[in-house]
Amino acid sequence: MTQRPFEIMRWESVSPPTLESLSRMMAREGLRAEPSELAPQTHTPEMKFERTAVRVLVSGKLQFSFPGYGVIELGPGDILEINPGVLHDIIVSSAQPAIVLEALRD
Repeated sequence: MTQRPFEIMRWESVSPPTLESLSRMMAREGLRAEPSELAPQTHTPEMKFERTAVRVLVSGKLQFSFPGYGVIELGPGDILEINPGVLHDIIVSSAQPAIVLEALRD
């Protein structure tokens, strides 16, 4: 059986997440998160990283595509940790921009 190329943690609170609360959460994990904004309907080139990539969606909707595994959709507050060396791309699937906190785990 193949190991999943990622771990996902879904936002379970009824309250929507805020940039500040998600930034604090990542800082408590020892992560230096940088916010970025992706325009609606954006499709990134394929990418991979040498370290674990941590992505936290603040607002909007994103689809992460993993060749050979499938597609995962994230909603606000969801956290995705992508294993090192895993090829993936991102599609903004919402009509509004997606705000994402991004960090690399040592």
